[in-house]
Amino acid sequence: MTRLKKSEFMMTYMIIITLACTVGGFFFGAHYMKSSMEAEQAAAREAEQKAAEKEKLLREQKLYNEQDFIRFYYAVYAPVLKWKQAHFEAMANWGGLDQKERADALRKLEKLAGQTQSELEKTVPLPTSPLLAQAHALFTNSVRAYLDSMERIRSDQNSNAQTPAAIASGLTLSQNSWLTAQEMVYHSLAAWESAYIEKKTMPPTAPATVTAAQWKQYPFHYRTYLAALFMSANKQWNGYNPEDLTARLDLLLASQESQTLGIKDVAAAVKVLHATDAVHFGDFKKLSDKLYSVLNTPEIPLYK
Repeated sequence: MTRLKKSEFMMTYMIIITLACTVGGFFFGAHYMKSSMEAEQAAAREAEQKAAEKEKLLREQKLYNEQDFIRFYYAVYAPVLKWKQAHFEAMANWGGLDQKERADALRKLEKLAGQTQSELEKTVPLPTSPLLAQAHALFTNSVRAYLDSMERIRSDQNSNAQTPAAIASGLTLSQNSWLTAQEMVYHSLAAWESAYIEKKTMPPTAPATVTAAQWKQYPFHYRTYLAALFMSANKQWNGYNPEDLTARLDLLLASQESQTLGIKDVAAAVKVLHATDAVHFGDFKKLSDKLYSVLNTPEIPLYK
């Protein structure tokens, strides 16, 4: 076997080194190209997602015009709130009424519900607000179901003294329609807030659970939409509105009392408020100056 000369050995060594560098460079280049392509694809996906969110936001900014909220409030929400408030005032005074006065109270509620139904049957143009249009239909269903149930409730009252709880149990269909309609009203307010105030999209779905920390990070109208969802989940057809529950939740979760009670999430806070009968109609307006120094809302009396 002929021994390689030093020059030949160096040449062979250089060829091996060159081949190794070439192969290594190929694999390094392939890895780099793959990483670069993945980074470009990720950037493209992110840009596409941002573009989609921007497009959605622009679409939302064409929805839920403030004029729709004004029309909806006066033509739909104010009449049904007046009817609901009359119902709960009658139930609050129930214990002090005799049999004849109770029968008269039920007749007055039935008459007011009939008047409210007539108002709701008028056409209300809500061209930019599909959720408000659905809420209008559901509130109408709620009043209609109330009227259907009231005839039987008055008959039962004539033969057997009814309690407020027994009356409430006979209004389940009316209550369910109301709570769903209420969700839609406050969902539309949250959509208005996201498009015109926050200028970013809402979460696509409401969270199943909400911690106290998360609750504090959400904007007001989204919190109130969640409050409406909590009311539906707990079948709470009450005299107060979701903004009243929101105000009481904000007050409780900002207090030392929530820490003392070990409240970690909003569901637990809602249970405490319900158990202590802490939420009442008008609480939002009562607490507004204390809790909300600056609050953007549509120009409707609900918040004034």
